[in-house]
Amino acid sequence: MKITKATRWRVFAGVWIQSLFTSATAFFSLFSLPMCNQFGWSSSDFSMAYTIYMFIYCAVGFLGGILAEKLQPRVAIYIGLVLFAGGWILTGFADSIPFLYIAYGVIAGAGAGTIYPACLPTALKWFPDKSGSISGLVQAGAACGPFIMSPIAQMLIDRFGAQQACIILGIVFLIGVGAVAWMIVPCPDGWTPEGWVPSQTQTKELNTKNYNIPQMVKQPVFWVLLVMFIFANAAGTMMVSATSPIAQNQIGLSAMTAALCVSLMTLFNMFGRIAFGFIYDRLQGWNSLILILVINGLSMLMLTAAGSYAYFILCIALVGFSFGGLLVVFAPMIKIIFGSKYYNRNYGLIFIGYGIGAFVGPKVSASFYDTTGSYVMGYIISAVLAAAAIILVLIARKMTEKMAANT
Repeated sequence: MKITKATRWRVFAGVWIQSLFTSATAFFSLFSLPMCNQFGWSSSDFSMAYTIYMFIYCAVGFLGGILAEKLQPRVAIYIGLVLFAGGWILTGFADSIPFLYIAYGVIAGAGAGTIYPACLPTALKWFPDKSGSISGLVQAGAACGPFIMSPIAQMLIDRFGAQQACIILGIVFLIGVGAVAWMIVPCPDGWTPEGWVPSQTQTKELNTKNYNIPQMVKQPVFWVLLVMFIFANAAGTMMVSATSPIAQNQIGLSAMTAALCVSLMTLFNMFGRIAFGFIYDRLQGWNSLILILVINGLSMLMLTAAGSYAYFILCIALVGFSFGGLLVVFAPMIKIIFGSKYYNRNYGLIFIGYGIGAFVGPKVSASFYDTTGSYVMGYIISAVLAAAAIILVLIARKMTEKMAANT
């Protein structure tokens, strides 16, 4: 493969475009009301499809990473795309809850989980000089997706019905991602940009020992990072999953205004992804991660006193901004700690922590509300999890330094 100055930017463009399409799960809730009304399903039964999707999405990540490294990123993407688009198309034929769970939850979830670790880690390998900013821009693509695709999905639902809309979107995803997958090529081992002079820190990162999965899981720092990832994501998803009901029940806003709050949080989430990409390149991983967790914890404590609309907007802006940076910062850190050779599969494995956190956070928040009639205890627990995650970050940093000294 001939490498030119445009090669890595072509890879970035391909990854960004696929990220825009495969973020479709963020607007799956648009199908809830029409499909529940059509088939008489309960909203809780329907929402379980999303929970299954997220679990499968995170659980199969390391398999997608292995496929990307053993075959080629584009091969893993094409395999995942058949499952992802196929799952959406099959969802258009779902007339029972079990069918919905298999089509959307299992098949589409497995497809997205195969695609993700073949894309972001591949892009970051091409940008050792600006891992943070590229991670932020790619993750911003996932945030842009719902903004662009949600109105289109709603228009399709209104015109053709929910099931036909699923089929149309599945075809759109198949064409859209399939058209750019060829652009995503693997970065040769040891490649660096022409004329780039790495800093002392970047030089150390380039010479990091490469750990495969069996070697990685034997390192205590892996388990510390996994638990920290679970805590950090649970702390964020507690609020993200309940923004609308909190706005209505605690602040007394109308359903329409509460929906606006959800949109604003999504917007600040996108800003956080972009901003923390550049912050990462300045502060580096550990300090950036601590900053994210500090902002998240403080914003949760602020929410305990939220009573006015303006103050609530400030709180959710901080929550969205900090939570948006979590994946942006965490992704390149795995490469720094465990090396780039097996990065796709290693990141795919540790990404399971994201799925566990995404499952635990909303459940804890809903449980406290059902028990106490208030979200305050959920905020406090979220702040405690953020504080515990900060402690784990400090421990992981010490462990990583010790690992580097012993190699």
